[in-house]
Amino acid sequence: MSDFKGITPDAFWLLAQNRFYNSKEFYEANKPKIRETVIEPLRNIALLLADDMAKIDPEMNLEPSKMISRIRRDTRFSRDKTLYRENVWISFMRPKTLWSHYPGMWFEAGPGFYSYGIGILDSEPAYMAFFRARVLARSEAFLAAVESTRSCGARAELAAYKKEKITGAPEPLKPFVNAREFYFIAKSDKMSNLETGEIIEELRRAYAAFAPLYDFLAQTAAAFHAATEVSE
Repeated sequence: MSDFKGITPDAFWLLAQNRFYNSKEFYEANKPKIRETVIEPLRNIALLLADDMAKIDPEMNLEPSKMISRIRRDTRFSRDKTLYRENVWISFMRPKTLWSHYPGMWFEAGPGFYSYGIGILDSEPAYMAFFRARVLARSEAFLAAVESTRSCGARAELAAYKKEKITGAPEPLKPFVNAREFYFIAKSDKMSNLETGEIIEELRRAYAAFAPLYDFLAQTAAAFHAATEVSE
């Protein structure tokens, strides 16, 4: 892991200060340090995981500049006009023009925490109806993928419909076929992992565990697009 420049508590403290001062002057004065201690380590993580990600999905966007979040927030459509964020992330997904309904994976970190996960990027009703039917038809493959995802400590976060969409579904499938949206996430406060190559190995193990679910969701998205094109 000689290429990895760890992310230290001081780096997150600097991000927190930048958000607190909420000042372009403070940001510009500290921009070189933010780039050195935050952006470059994130870039290294993205590059070190690129080969692993390409094996999961050859169409995934692996250009670091398009994967790493900006420090400056887009406040045009937000009530929160804070200019800068104190959390940062890397997105592992297809290019924006191709990501409709496809899954995405991520790594996020901020003061006192880091997390990683997998989820569906576009959970519109028509797609979720197609997803439910596919889960029921291919329940064994789906549950195996879910078990693999959970093996690295990730847990499901679901937003359920008030009324069940599928009554009488097998118990293990119920949370998923009656969800408006869902994702899996693993969280940690062991910040020392970010200072060493351990975070690279942790993410490598996690994304390998996510791969079966990513594949299931990607195939579902492709089938949905094909079915939609035929119906049109």
